[in-house]
Amino acid sequence: MKRRLSLLQNVFLSFYWFTSNVQWTALIIIVVPREVLFLVGKQHSTSVLSVLVIIGSLVATFVQPWGGLISDRLRHRWGRRRPYIFWGTAGNILGLLMMGYAGRDFWLFVGGYMVVQFSSNLAQAAYQALIPDLVNHDQRGLASGFMGFMTQFAIIFGALLPRLLGDTTVYWAMAAFLVAGWAVTQWGVHETDSRDLDFEGAPKHWLRDMWISPRQHPDFWWVFGTRLLVMLGFATLENYLFYYLKFTVGIANPESVVFDILALLTLGSLLSVLAAGWLSDRLQKRKAMVVIGGLLMGMTALVFVFTNSIGVILVMGTVFGFGYGIYMSTDWALAVDVLPPGRSEGRSMGLWQASFNLAQVGAGLIAGALVTPLASIVHLSMAYRMLFIVTFLYFVLGSLFIQKVKSAQ
Repeated sequence: MKRRLSLLQNVFLSFYWFTSNVQWTALIIIVVPREVLFLVGKQHSTSVLSVLVIIGSLVATFVQPWGGLISDRLRHRWGRRRPYIFWGTAGNILGLLMMGYAGRDFWLFVGGYMVVQFSSNLAQAAYQALIPDLVNHDQRGLASGFMGFMTQFAIIFGALLPRLLGDTTVYWAMAAFLVAGWAVTQWGVHETDSRDLDFEGAPKHWLRDMWISPRQHPDFWWVFGTRLLVMLGFATLENYLFYYLKFTVGIANPESVVFDILALLTLGSLLSVLAAGWLSDRLQKRKAMVVIGGLLMGMTALVFVFTNSIGVILVMGTVFGFGYGIYMSTDWALAVDVLPPGRSEGRSMGLWQASFNLAQVGAGLIAGALVTPLASIVHLSMAYRMLFIVTFLYFVLGSLFIQKVKSAQ
């Protein structure tokens, strides 16, 4: 039984997303690129980072729908989702500590990173199904806006932690955030006891049940595909911003500039995300929001191709944030709007979230295949400019193809 959520309940529902994104912002933007550079050196850093991103994202791509599917069928007094959030959070913390105490042991660092990928995505697979479980149709835009707000609000903390804390302490700080996120979800989100629920499907059919037919549910896959393209653009900017500033703009220590960009990106997104989510509920124009947000992000990637000015880059970081906030305000709501009927929300949201994970794989593959060969022909700075032209195309195509979705406005 779904009921209208208060503002405080929306905060509780979205808070774990905040703490999870604090971790992933810190890891992807600064911590992992910096550690890879330290462990393997400049010459191999781009290719090694790309391989890590690809393997980690493949792990996430498998875990998300699988974890969502088994949480759909869980009978527990805490409900279907919260037990997996607890187990995933515990494993995530173990992986963070492995990374933090790896020192110069490259393989221990990589092993910890993979434990984080598996465990974090197990928790997320269950967690992201809470929105279709608990939120009414006429509040989906607002709930999506809160998820986007928490995503953007987390960026400032995720970028700040590696600047303020030591190499080992930052991992403990990320773990503390995750514990807080789990606690708020455990006691602040009112999930129903699932021990008496009658679930669809038999265990022997789980592999078959994990799939959604494109013929029967084409809109789900159009949303999946357009999100994949937009997330390809976002993942490329996110994963390679550190190296772009270092090798193209020529900043010796990019950490402070990365923080400034992310702070302005967060400011821009916070200005738009909740208002756009509320507006999408009132106007029922979610596809228009996707187009506006995607084109603003694409414009930012295109400007990066032609500038070395820190001032211009900072301004465009704000523009990107404003567009990303608009996009995120409808991202979750549009996905929930096109979910297949039934009680397989965890499976469906896991497949939808796989678009983000596959984007991480694609971003790493394409960046590695483009930058490394080009760097032997042209200067490394030019190779990164060409990478950002490709990024611009991701955003444009992802924005335009959303019109293929017929069952959502």
